[in-house]
Amino acid sequence: MKLIVIAAFATGAYGQAPSVSLQLLSETPAAAQATPQTVVRDASGKPYFYLAAKAGGLQVYDIQNIAQPMLKKVVSVSQLSGLEVMNATQRGDYLYLALGNFFGNNGQKPGLAILDVSDPLSPVIKSKWIWNVQDKGSASVTLSGNYAYLCAMTQGLILLDIAEPDSIKFVSQIIPDPDFPVPNPSAAHVPNARGVAVRDDIAYLCYDAGGLRVINVTDKVNPVETGRYANSVLGDKPIAFNNVVLDGNTAFVAADYCGMEVLNISDTSNITQVSWWNPWQCQSPTNIWVGSPGHTNQISLEPANHLIFMSSAQSELSILDVSDIAQPKLAGGYGATNDQLGTWGMTLDGNHVFLTYITAAIPFVSTWAGVKILEWEKTTGVEDLPLDFPFKAYPNPFSSRLNLEFSLDRRVALQIRLFDLEGNMVEEMANDTFEAGIHTLSTKKDLPAGIYMAHIRNAAGVIYQKIVKY
Repeated sequence: MKLIVIAAFATGAYGQAPSVSLQLLSETPAAAQATPQTVVRDASGKPYFYLAAKAGGLQVYDIQNIAQPMLKKVVSVSQLSGLEVMNATQRGDYLYLALGNFFGNNGQKPGLAILDVSDPLSPVIKSKWIWNVQDKGSASVTLSGNYAYLCAMTQGLILLDIAEPDSIKFVSQIIPDPDFPVPNPSAAHVPNARGVAVRDDIAYLCYDAGGLRVINVTDKVNPVETGRYANSVLGDKPIAFNNVVLDGNTAFVAADYCGMEVLNISDTSNITQVSWWNPWQCQSPTNIWVGSPGHTNQISLEPANHLIFMSSAQSELSILDVSDIAQPKLAGGYGATNDQLGTWGMTLDGNHVFLTYITAAIPFVSTWAGVKILEWEKTTGVEDLPLDFPFKAYPNPFSSRLNLEFSLDRRVALQIRLFDLEGNMVEEMANDTFEAGIHTLSTKKDLPAGIYMAHIRNAAGVIYQKIVKY
């Protein structure tokens, strides 16, 4: 007989619980051949965004009417030496493109291109640099001073001198120790440089399958690995760190199917975990990366309100309140796990969120590619639900579908999930903000006969109700 736990988590801090409301402004299907990777909002405030669109090259969209983005210009892959556009970042009038498809095994070289976008509708390629090793392309590029830090997957971290946009110069390459945390990794577990944050001549490298690596780049010609971190709870499962943002002595790391880790980096030679937001229970034997209901990838910090925004693949968008870094709390989100829509990228720009969606079958199912633009707003003064707020499950016993009914006297964000006895999530019933009033939800899956426990949890405590399926 199997026990299924129905868990609902009311988000927010103790007392006054902040929440984030979201409104969809537009959704734009991907243009032909394009697989949207990431959006860069024009840094000078012009009404355009730049889309790294993989085989679709670099695409320029007009958003004078943000409800109806219009594709205006394409820099094709053929103009970029045949390398696909995987990531982009902007500084001043220059746009920096990370080149080389890293999905699958199509063997593209990693590269960097610099474009002058002072006129967004007439981008000019100033220079290109291509590495001489054909392998897995590049995942992202980060700028610091006169240098670009190119995350070149199996080729590690490549430092490039970009002081003269017309002439990119190679400086150095470092491939961190591949034998950590798992010695002699299998082909599927070989680490890949995915994302990096650079501050005070220290590069914090997300080494997918290899944890977080600290690279001292004081001597740009001879970078040195001086620290490392991996989550020991996962054993030999991949430590799939994808991207990182820094805030003082804290690093927030997008940990793929493991949610987000908050790390203390005050001593870079001894990085420690502060907290772990692990909604998909990645340590569970049944969560094997493929098919996980969430995969965090791109991440941003909104410091004024202490909010983290993350693309979450099949869970689409997760917004966390990190005002207390020891207890990250879900403050909002967008999308539903079972809607077969999955995000890859997320860009935060003021009160707008740009989400890029891809089509995929592995590691998550997604059937639509394109860009959605959301507007977000933080609302405060939403109190935590009391322990005895009205909640019932019916019919009890039930034979087909279980209904959950609850009554709210205020607006609140709820996350409602189904778990089996081993702690494996089998269905997500809701991940949304509910208005005041009476709400009814129903299970979508055919549950086996047995005893079940309805479980609603919030900051005030937990409510249980025994139910039976016959």
